[in-house]
Amino acid sequence: MSKDIMTAEERIVASINLQPVDRVVCAPIIEQNAGQFAGMTNKEFIWNWDKAQEAIQKFWEAFPVWDSNAYMLHGRIAQVAKKCGPGRFRMPGAELEDNAQYQIHEFEAMTREDYSIIKEKGWTEYRLTFLERAHQVSREEVLAGQKEMARLRQDEIERSYARGQSLTWGAIMGTLPFDALSICRSMERFYKDTFQIGSEIEELLLIVNDAIIAGSEAAVKATGVNRVFVGGTRGSGQFIGKKQFDRFVWPQLKTMVTALVEKNIVPILHFDSDWTKNLEYFLDLPKAKFVLELDSATDIFKAHEILKGHCAIKGDVGASLFTVASPSELDEYAKKLMTTFRNGEGLLYSSGCNMPMNSKLENVKAFFDAVEKYGRYN
Repeated sequence: MSKDIMTAEERIVASINLQPVDRVVCAPIIEQNAGQFAGMTNKEFIWNWDKAQEAIQKFWEAFPVWDSNAYMLHGRIAQVAKKCGPGRFRMPGAELEDNAQYQIHEFEAMTREDYSIIKEKGWTEYRLTFLERAHQVSREEVLAGQKEMARLRQDEIERSYARGQSLTWGAIMGTLPFDALSICRSMERFYKDTFQIGSEIEELLLIVNDAIIAGSEAAVKATGVNRVFVGGTRGSGQFIGKKQFDRFVWPQLKTMVTALVEKNIVPILHFDSDWTKNLEYFLDLPKAKFVLELDSATDIFKAHEILKGHCAIKGDVGASLFTVASPSELDEYAKKLMTTFRNGEGLLYSSGCNMPMNSKLENVKAFFDAVEKYGRYN
């Protein structure tokens, strides 16, 4: 077995810069699967921070080739998520059975009349109002939740560094403006708004975008990590046509990425759903300055064909390969992935979004074993 000759941070920076590395970055999103691996219920994992971190540590000890922590538990742990999480959470041991996966319930928390509040007071202030409604808590409880989330985020950062891992991102900055409004308004109603009051929506998207850019800059100062997570799902070609994409998604996406890059911030574009129809747009973004993260709905091999030499790509072992496929089938896919991307082409090897909570252990092992089998370059 070859030994690493780069640190985890050196490896991820070089990969993003499309430079050669000693081996592929391994950056799955583990989250709730760690609790199952450690033999605890999801109720124990999601309600007890120390137990959850012990489980994650045990998971890493079993699979130390996992060198980049795409972490997000500080915003999902129950005590935080039920005060300031991105939507109304249903949790194991509360609304769900003890070993159920948590759920985020979407509903119309924002009315069309609320758009005037965003214009008057800005997105940051309005989002506090949304969180009050989503979680049915007071402003004081929302703010206390955000303070606790920042404390736990720092704890996750320190634990990751102690393991010798890099941080895939330092902060989770939410989503593209199109998604941010859609989540608050609910998908069906927001899509209707884009057709009925499109000019007003365009104005609001500008306001939200400015707030996310400013928030990203503040988060980088707080964490010391110049990589930030930006999610996107509802604006892909799977959900909206080119005309709507060109009007409501692409202008803000391009503005955001360009502005962040100018501030020496690397956006990790965590783009779930199928973006295959939109891939050529990303050639218009600054070269080797962002990561496109895919969840297996987008054709990652088409993405490689189009974007090779332009940006790093993170992904993309899908949920079915962890849960219903055989270990050999997962291994075959991992081999194809790591042999298609050559050294210096910026693959960040990962699960397609989260590693499923109900992943088969033998498939999880096959996922990590593949790094040594196919992802070594030294």
